[in-house]
Amino acid sequence: MLAGFRASLTPANSSRHGAAEQRHVLLIPYFLPNCLMPRIATALLCLALSGSLLSPRSATADTLTIAPTFYHIDQQKHLILINRKPTDLNAGGTQKTHLDLNETYTFSQPLTTITTDLAYQAEHDGTRFSVYFTELPVVSITARKPIQDTPSIYARLSLAEPAGTVTESALGIEFRGGYSQTYPKKSYELSFWKDSTGAASRDVQLLGMRTDNKYNLQAMYNEPLRVRNKVSFELWQEIHEPYYRTQEPEAKSGIAIQYVELFLNGTYQGVYALTERIDRKQLKLKKYSNGITGELYKGADWGPAVTFSGALPAFDNASKTWGGFEYKHPEEQTDWSSLYNFADFVRNSSDQEFFSTVQQKFNLRNAVDYYLFLNLTRATDNTGKNLYIAKYKKGEPYFYVPWDLDGVFGTDWTGNPANVTNDLLTNGFYDRLWQDCSATGFRAALRTRWAELRRSTLTEDHILAKFRTHNNYLTQNNVYEREQLAWADFHPVPDQLTYTATWLGNRLRYLDTAFGASCNVLTANAAPATNAVQLFPNPTTDYLSIRTTATATDLCLRDLRGQVVLQAALRGPLNQLDLRHLPKGLYLATLRDEQRTTTLRVVLH
Repeated sequence: MLAGFRASLTPANSSRHGAAEQRHVLLIPYFLPNCLMPRIATALLCLALSGSLLSPRSATADTLTIAPTFYHIDQQKHLILINRKPTDLNAGGTQKTHLDLNETYTFSQPLTTITTDLAYQAEHDGTRFSVYFTELPVVSITARKPIQDTPSIYARLSLAEPAGTVTESALGIEFRGGYSQTYPKKSYELSFWKDSTGAASRDVQLLGMRTDNKYNLQAMYNEPLRVRNKVSFELWQEIHEPYYRTQEPEAKSGIAIQYVELFLNGTYQGVYALTERIDRKQLKLKKYSNGITGELYKGADWGPAVTFSGALPAFDNASKTWGGFEYKHPEEQTDWSSLYNFADFVRNSSDQEFFSTVQQKFNLRNAVDYYLFLNLTRATDNTGKNLYIAKYKKGEPYFYVPWDLDGVFGTDWTGNPANVTNDLLTNGFYDRLWQDCSATGFRAALRTRWAELRRSTLTEDHILAKFRTHNNYLTQNNVYEREQLAWADFHPVPDQLTYTATWLGNRLRYLDTAFGASCNVLTANAAPATNAVQLFPNPTTDYLSIRTTATATDLCLRDLRGQVVLQAALRGPLNQLDLRHLPKGLYLATLRDEQRTTTLRVVLH
């Protein structure tokens, strides 16, 4: 049975503006096996379109004719997006006064040279449209039913690349993320299917990333530049590779990210990050084989286990969650005992036992690399939550894998500025590692590794070059202007790059001092400086304590609708609030002092 594509390589003649037009339609034989469909379909479609991405012969020389796959129209926003390379469109060298998209549009001004950084005006039947050209791939998803958190609903996807490759498939789509689902611009999880039932999955390769049946579309709604997540994952993978890479050459310590623009049911949704996923396949963890071998857990919530702080709760192997962790691999068996034993070791072992055996239980190079990366980016939302713990195989040490790196480089998880550069982020595990002053211990390895990376990957110029490269790419394709059309509350901040550069310079200078300092027992006994504001316990059931370094702090607590439910003027380093009158749920606490504004989540159980 045909799965995914129908067509024939036969020309079809149609008349437009009094001239014949030849189109190529692609037919894939019905007897081809489903497993071969995506690869063959994409390859044949490229061949079929390679000479006719524009219609093979425009009706007249003054008309720019675009094949249907490579234009998208948002009728409500009066927006037309064409993803073809300007070098191809400008090849004829003649002025264009009309645009043929199955219907004829008249340009307000003749087009001599097409660029991606301008918006052009065209009219059809008395309606004016803004016409944009982009070199970003464009994803179009059509779904008949409303998308929901879970389960996935059936949809159709088409991904058109400016060079001519087109991928089409059935898929299941659902919302992804936790708090981010409250934003108007949603993130999505894509599961590629062989047909509309979803009974069987289909592996596809998108934009040079891994061949897989699952991808994510990340909205980046709370990130002012739309580049921080991409920059951060690129840096992480330059800094760190899995320690077992020799045994698993294809193992990756992070994910690949590609920019796309999205249309959902004909409505323009703006720029998205199409990404790979962190899972067993990405990390090349060992599969289940008559027992648990490789392990993978996601820090999904702020609990005592993910931060290695407070009393550890008992675990239940009938549950997929424990202490803030979510069980990810293996699917065949749930057993929390191994992770519980490690967390208990971190929390309750003696110093002698901890320092003498911790490197057998957790990979030292990974612990060092993630700690310096965490603090380089100042990823305040990634000290326990938004962080995976994995084990390659039984008997091997655990290691960290980062995730959701949007609240970084001078912003918090809401996207607001967090202009703090003089602190160290930590958790209960790193608090103990910080006290290891031995010649082969954590502090010595951290100092050596930081000095090494500062001479290569972690230079100010190298990091800022990444920001400028991605920002220029989005700017040159006019993405920020279209993002405002899609989301009225998106306002590009002109000095964001300047702010980021200043923040980064200050941060690097502070870390040079902090990581370069010598380690001795007296200084190690004090844990590194933590965030300027701490809320605990969090989650809480009744009272919330606030510790701050400021002498005076104003607190505002809002619910998820943005309504203020509590305000307080805090005085001194430690205050306590009574929350017993509030309904259970998630709240946002904004704390302002004379130096900074901090927004943190508060969970009331």
